[in-house]
Amino acid sequence: MSIIEKAAERLGGHRAPENPEAARAAIGTPGAYPPVGGAAARVAGTPGGKLPAPPTKVDGPDVLLVSSERDFLLSPEGGRSRTAEEFRVIKRPLLNNAFERPLAGIKYPNLVMVTSSVQGEGKTFTSLNLAISMTMEMDSTVLLVDADVARPGLSRQLGIRERPGLIDCLVDESMDLSQVLLTTDIPKLTILPAGTAHKRSTELLASSTMRRLLSEMASRYPDRIVLFDSPPVLETTEASVLASLMGQVVLVVEHESTAQGIVGETLAHFESTENVYLVLNKCKGSVFTGKYGYGYGYGYGYGYGYGSYGEGTGKEA
Repeated sequence: MSIIEKAAERLGGHRAPENPEAARAAIGTPGAYPPVGGAAARVAGTPGGKLPAPPTKVDGPDVLLVSSERDFLLSPEGGRSRTAEEFRVIKRPLLNNAFERPLAGIKYPNLVMVTSSVQGEGKTFTSLNLAISMTMEMDSTVLLVDADVARPGLSRQLGIRERPGLIDCLVDESMDLSQVLLTTDIPKLTILPAGTAHKRSTELLASSTMRRLLSEMASRYPDRIVLFDSPPVLETTEASVLASLMGQVVLVVEHESTAQGIVGETLAHFESTENVYLVLNKCKGSVFTGKYGYGYGYGYGYGYGYGSYGEGTGKEA
């Protein structure tokens, strides 16, 4: 019996959800831990015990997302489209682990890396839409980081390839993070570009300066989730370095393209797989209409699940 068959057998006992559309985006949830924080803890120490209300409009944003009418993006207004519902399912365990029930031994559970095994599986599309979906939360803000410093697809798509960013902060320690953060026309979403290309980017990402920067990103605002659009694991060394610093990892897998052995090889690059989630991309809806209502589970221990977003979207960034 294969790894996937064993995982599917475990999932067979799950009751199929009443909403099959949302089920197509199912994502595994690691073992439960008692609440150790939550919204109440996040607002501790703030005046009146409440987080300040986020702005409803950004004057002169650096990056236009909504007004640029990019057809591959979710609407920050929410709604009940199938894709919006799928991303709601994908984000929920990530947010719960970040703020409500952090995984044991994870220092910064609000640092979330989105990656893939190889190029073209949809990691940038996933990270950008996941960020937008998370801004719909009542008490969360999002910092989206282009950490694919060798091939910064996110920065290229958003027209910010030449802007200083992550690498520049690592090279010049006197540079403050706030100097390179870019506002968007989604008030609760900020973007950190990849920055200037550097031949020692792997060493920079593994440096003590990077660790200090991550600490600042994770700790400066108690309601912030930080998403990293990272390089493919099997094509660069930067991805493995980043994964060792993250609180959670989302691995995007292309349906009917990425072989099971490739996924297994990718998972072997991570120090731990208890905080890794798998999202199945570009799959047909029929994949999720069978016996196992929550899609296929991937059997490396517990806490994994395949999900999908958008039948036949063909998004490959």
